[in-house]
Amino acid sequence: MNSTEPVSWSGEPAEFDDYAAEYQGGLDNPVKRMMGNSPDQFIAVKTRWLMRREPKLSTGGLAVLDYGCGVGSLMRVLAETGARADFTGCDISSGMLRQVEKRWPASLGAPPALAPQQGARTPFADGQFDIATVSAVLHHVPVAERPAVYAELGRVLKPGGRLYVFEHNPRNPLVRHVIARTPIDQNAILLDPTEVRHGLLDAARYDLDTDYLMFMPPGMAFLRPVDRVLAWLPLGAQYVVAARKPA
Repeated sequence: MNSTEPVSWSGEPAEFDDYAAEYQGGLDNPVKRMMGNSPDQFIAVKTRWLMRREPKLSTGGLAVLDYGCGVGSLMRVLAETGARADFTGCDISSGMLRQVEKRWPASLGAPPALAPQQGARTPFADGQFDIATVSAVLHHVPVAERPAVYAELGRVLKPGGRLYVFEHNPRNPLVRHVIARTPIDQNAILLDPTEVRHGLLDAARYDLDTDYLMFMPPGMAFLRPVDRVLAWLPLGAQYVVAARKPA
């Protein structure tokens, strides 16, 4: 393998290349299809949360990294929701990165800047980003290699920068059922928010808090207020650990 090509966490060719062209956010699973008829509906739960948490996303000027961006769906839905950030995406899968530009609507302007990862490592400068997002990535990373991810994210964040880690909640039995039956998640190892918090604190002296998301099916818009009321309850299908780097 050419040494300049992205590699997976284990050093083998990136497994997600096989899924890139047809990737639909796990909607090949019938249970997930019952909860929403579009992958964007699941992603929009996260983007609405981010826009509430980071209102300056809508005014422009923030440098945002989506680490392990896949086909760029989080950045795209953020832009469609009204975010005007300077987006950058990175991933270990060259196939996924090629899909980002193909799926980016011309109406949103230029697609994000993109870069391949070499395992956990990225080519970005120290302190380059105001915000970093890591959405449904860590459960694909072998446990022993997760500290390198936390360290890399801390390296590329500016002082005072914010990191948002979105993950599937293993405390939710429906999540465990869906993950066990979704092909792209065949090697997934789910992680509790406590593991994320401890891993981040081993890398930097972050200020941390946690919210739980997606109690209601994303396709039922009239139930969205319920999610916000229950954000403290550790049973949502997703959670987000929010970390602020010391200034």
